[in-house]
Amino acid sequence: MRVLVVYSHPNPGSFVAALDRAVVGSLTTAGHDVHHIDLHSERFDPAFSLFERLHHTGPPGEKTAEFPFLAAHVDALRWCDHLVLVYPTWWSGLPAMLKGWVDRTFMQGVAWDLPEGANRIRPLLTNIGGVTVVTTHGSSKFVNMLEGESGKRTVSRSMRLMFRRRAGFDWVALYGADTCSAAKRDAFMRRVQRRMERLH
Repeated sequence: MRVLVVYSHPNPGSFVAALDRAVVGSLTTAGHDVHHIDLHSERFDPAFSLFERLHHTGPPGEKTAEFPFLAAHVDALRWCDHLVLVYPTWWSGLPAMLKGWVDRTFMQGVAWDLPEGANRIRPLLTNIGGVTVVTTHGSSKFVNMLEGESGKRTVSRSMRLMFRRRAGFDWVALYGADTCSAAKRDAFMRRVQRRMERLH
């Protein structure tokens, strides 16, 4: 399987960075073809520009001509069979870097299309049959439920609609990461590795 792993965390010494390495290692060991994107390492610019807003419904070639670095990200999305996102949940949602990646790469002509006269968008990333999220939360599961887990809904209810019909969704989350024990972190790491090994 062709798996695209998109990782977002500014600290290479963080627990999330260790999770990212575990994800890539487990997928590779399982025989998958892995393409890895480290948004901070490549200094991805998450800012949605005025040009992109004014050309929001234009062909993707307009955006990739204006911002050539986006072309490789578009190609990666079109290439993969499965998407894995690895990031910390901050303020109940995706970090700004990752949210900006979604804003800038899930463009018309790549992730969706709106045919003339239609009132519903048509998904275009039908090559993607599933998405897995590996994330950490500083607060408890109960607190996140009260907040509504907007990050989870962004992926499961918005991004996933651009994928193949009935695309799978797997939410692998460590809650209470700020106060949990080393043993709990180790157990979560093993859980993540097992999920990646069973990916199909």
